Amino acid sequence: KGYDVTAQGDLTAFGDGEQVSDYAVEPMEWAVGSALIQGIDDNLVPGGSATRAQLATIFSRFITNFGS
Repeated sequence: KGYDVTAQGDLTAFGDGEQVSDYAVEPMEWAVGSALIQGIDDNLVPGGSATRAQLATIFSRFITNFGS
């Protein structure tokens, strides 16, 4: 789709940022750097589940930031 995926967020800014699995570090850095994911109480909760509302927020931010 040609989206700019160069944004990089700092996972160490989150209390559990080092718990992000190796395969997910780069995509998570992009999601944080693009402000799609902002964490919960200064944590990313990498092993947790997202609620429907959290996913809706991520999708809404994606559409706002990158278009449809």
